[in-house]
Amino acid sequence: FTKFIHNKDFGPSLDEDQYGYDLAVFLALTQHVQYAKTEGLAFISNYQGSTELLTEIQILTHREGSDLFGDGNIESMVDDFEKKHVCNYYCKWPGFGL
Repeated sequence: FTKFIHNKDFGPSLDEDQYGYDLAVFLALTQHVQYAKTEGLAFISNYQGSTELLTEIQILTHREGSDLFGDGNIESMVDDFEKKHVCNYYCKWPGFGL
């Protein structure tokens, strides 16, 4: 079991030398893509499990009805995404246009 990204963090929960760090960096990109594609409405966090199977992910949103996604939905995370997300090398790839 590995916690790749906590639902209260904007980046990997692992250090660069830990197993699964590269996957955590890629998952941070998926958060950026989700945030952009939903026009700032939502993204997935709380990535955990193994490198083959993720479990108990959490959808984060700040819109009315956000309690639909459970107690782990931290609205301020969505509000703060643009200020606190640090783009990694995947995010900066020109093909993504982020």
